[in-house]
Order: sequence, then structure tokens, then C-alpha cells
Amino acid sequence: MKISVAIIVYNGAQYLRTQLDSILAQTHKVDELIICDDASSDNTKEILEEYKNKHPNLFYIYYNTKNIGPTKNIEKAIQVCTGELILLADQDDYWEAHKVETIVKWFEQNPTMNGVFTNGALINSKGELDNKYALWDVMSFPYKTIKSKTELNSNLKLYINAVENAITGATLAIRNNLAFLKKPFPTIKNLVHDRWLAINLAETNSLGILEDKLIRYRIHSAQAIGGMTENIEKYIELNTNLLEGIPNINKSIASFKDLRYILNKIEINLEIQNVIAEIETKSFDNTNYIAILKNKRTMYLEYGYTKWPLLSYLRKFKKLFIA
Repeated sequence: MKISVAIIVYNGAQYLRTQLDSILAQTHKVDELIICDDASSDNTKEILEEYKNKHPNLFYIYYNTKNIGPTKNIEKAIQVCTGELILLADQDDYWEAHKVETIVKWFEQNPTMNGVFTNGALINSKGELDNKYALWDVMSFPYKTIKSKTELNSNLKLYINAVENAITGATLAIRNNLAFLKKPFPTIKNLVHDRWLAINLAETNSLGILEDKLIRYRIHSAQAIGGMTENIEKYIELNTNLLEGIPNINKSIASFKDLRYILNKIEINLEIQNVIAEIETKSFDNTNYIAILKNKRTMYLEYGYTKWPLLSYLRKFKKLFIA
């Protein structure tokens, strides 16, 4: 099985060597590294050329003449890959030595699945490990709840579409024979490319989950997208409640701040799903998620007007002026 690694980079010189070295040190070697640089202005190019000169048959580097953003850059990188399996990577993380070996074995054991994502350990700017939390924690991903459900696939699908993205692209591996990978990735406000890939994979029930921490995900001030590092347990609980749609809202919403979080989440997801509905090239129907989100929004709004009427009306007027 030919293995491709797709990496997008932008001003990533500070941690790039660490990531590339960890990929080169894998127990199961990869066949190509496809790297798309998004018009970096630091010395990223010099580092990439150094590695290419050392490994000319392994590194394939593409330099954008102008910055096109992460969504279009990863689309470009994925579409250049020639491997049967594509592993995505960030420029500032670190791969555990057995990552590729573990992923390849998983696909061999799950021939009907088209993608898999994993958990990860957390490191800071100095490379120090966080011994309390893992990647899924800072993403507020209630994996234990989703795993305990009998219909894991349907719950994962609902969570990704109507609650929050569960996937960090840096942990994702996908087969390279999927039609949606060859089409343009949509650029939608608040929709990251990781989630677009997840939505497509989940719709066919072909997205797997591995609990293994196969990367060390770096949280630092310069990264494009990170995760929450405060009140982690609280947001995991709120996301769980939003997924389950607990009928007794009074038990799940302790304050207007909680309600505002839930409503903002619902409304952002509703905006995303409404735009997705207009994409003619998509291979799935998302009208059910729109209906679910509309119903939940109505339920939580009515609760807010009853419990915190003044704050709820102020929120309504504020959103009208912002719009």
C-alpha cells in the first residue's frame, strides 16, 4: 500500500524540522511527502529545500505564488497525492514512531472504511507534554458518550454535522479513491477543511475512530486553529447535552452563558448547513440536519425567553444589529 503524507505549511520554520524528522523516523516508512507552501515569508522554503536535497525521491514541494488559505491549500495537496492512503499532517506537531504502522494495520483490518481519525497528546511551545488533558479534551469532544451509544456511526454523524467538528486534520487518514476528494472544497465561514472531510466520510458510515494518541499536538500562540484550554469539562458536558437533546433543559443549562454558548453553536451550524445545502456537487442530502438544528434552536430560544427574558431579548437585538 503506497502511503502519501499531505502537509500544508505557512511560516512554519520554528517547528517544521521536528515534524519532518518524526515522519522520517516512522517504523513503517511513507512513500511520498507532498508539501504545499502557502507563500511563506520566513525561512520555511530553505528548510524544505534542505530536506528535498537529502531525500529527492521522497519530498515533493509546491510553492504557491500567493496565499490561498488552508482550505484551498489542503485541497491542492490532497489532489496531488498519488498514494492509496493519504495521511494529513500539520507543520508544528510530532508523530509517534508507530503512527503510520498503526494506521496501515487499521485500514487492512477495516477494508470497508474510508477514513480514520485518532486522539493525540498535547505539547506546548517547548515540546512539554500535558499530563492532564489530551487532544479530544481541548476539542470538547464527548467521545465516551458517543462510544457508549449502540449506534456509534449515526451519533458521530450527528455530532459532526449538528454540534461540532470532532476531527483534527492532523490525525486523519483517508483512502485516495474517494470522489469528493477530486472536487473543489467549499470555502464556508466557520467550516474548516477537517470538518468538510469528516462530513463526507461520516455520511457513508465509513469514518472510524482510534483512541490511540498517535501525534503530539502542539498548542502555541502562532497556530491557525487550536483548542480550548479552560473549562474543558464544562464544554464537553454542554456538547454532550446538545448532542443528546436532553428534554429537561433546566438540568443542562445552568446559566445564561451556557444558553448563549448552545444557541451560538446551533446558529453557526445552521448557517453552515444552509450553505452546504446549496452545493450542487455534494453526494449527500443534509436537509435532516437543518431540520434538527431549527427544532433545537426553537426549543432553546423558548427556554431562554422564559428563564432569562431580558438577557434573551438583548441577545436578539444585538444579533439583529450585528447582522
